Amino acid sequence: MPPYCAQDEAVCGGCVHFRRHYIKIGNCYCPIAYGHCVYPRKKKRTQSDTCPNWAPRE
Repeated sequence: MPPYCAQDEAVCGGCVHFRRHYIKIGNCYCPIAYGHCVYPRKKKRTQSDTCPNWAPRE
């Protein structure tokens, strides 16, 4: 299974405004299911949250 999944749903993980957070383990950075939304202001989000400002990634 690939380390990523294409999401067709309108959830924050597939939004252009979502910025994923990473943690450092040893010498590499691993993505986590947490991040923040930058539109219209910064908000805490998880990749499965939904938002009325959702826009697809290109």
